[in-house]
Amino acid sequence: MSKFNYEDWDIEPELEIGNDDFVFGNYVDWDRFRQDEEENLLSYFDIKLPWGEELYLSEYFEFLRQEVFQNTSIVEDWDLDKLEITTQSNIISEMVIQFPTRKESNSDEIISAVFDYFEIPSGTEYEYELPEKLQYWHNMLENDYLESEYENYRKYPLKFGTYKKTMSDIELKVSNTSDIMTKKSLILSSFIISESLLKSAIVSKIPKETAISNFSKEILSTEIDSRLRGNVGKRNGLFKQLFNEKVPKQAWVNLRNSLAHDIESATVQGNEISYISLIDDNEYTVNFDNLFKQQMDFYRELQQIMENDDESTK
Repeated sequence: MSKFNYEDWDIEPELEIGNDDFVFGNYVDWDRFRQDEEENLLSYFDIKLPWGEELYLSEYFEFLRQEVFQNTSIVEDWDLDKLEITTQSNIISEMVIQFPTRKESNSDEIISAVFDYFEIPSGTEYEYELPEKLQYWHNMLENDYLESEYENYRKYPLKFGTYKKTMSDIELKVSNTSDIMTKKSLILSSFIISESLLKSAIVSKIPKETAISNFSKEILSTEIDSRLRGNVGKRNGLFKQLFNEKVPKQAWVNLRNSLAHDIESATVQGNEISYISLIDDNEYTVNFDNLFKQQMDFYRELQQIMENDDESTK
């Protein structure tokens, strides 16, 4: 049986945008995709649905012999085995059966069942539910943003005001949605944003060298980029070198790594998320309110360090 392969289709995810035009990520409305591409999908899987046609008995049997109807109960479920005979005849081969039209009430369910058989997604999938190639953040990292994070954060730093508004927006979305995967995706997005705030702070402290060759600039940029993209220890070490202060506590790092490694492994119950730590394989449970409080404490402490640093350099 052939299955749906998203790579065979020109799928354009939509952006989920919050305050200050911050992009939370992509999402795909698969139900709309099914609707817009219905004819093309049926053709792709070579499915013949003779809507509104009158079929000789041989044509009707040919319809029934299609793989999807042989391997499912669609025909029985939607009474396609009880169609009206519009032309009676003593010769069986001359009998004519009326196939329902596409506008009849159960036609949508028939199409949906056919698409389900070929594993075409349905509903709405958000950033971290989507295949990587359809994810907004994955594509950003795979393309220009990972070519030089240092250059990216130098040109487009995440401002404290934007961070505060965005985190407030994410917290509200987590509280208002009942979809578990959406909650987990938003939580992971909040960690990525907090990471971006730290990287922006680090890059803001690095002086722009003008009196060195392009070759030396390239080496400097590569080294800084390596530390920004490295593990938590590398970033924290670079921060300590630049500000002579420890990085504010980032208590969510283990949860962030667990979600990034396998977002489906975490479980959500009520206002809490449980996950398996990649460090010790133990399960931990964290309250959503505490997660956002930790990140806002991180934001305030980081802002204070930078303000004190500005005062000391005057």
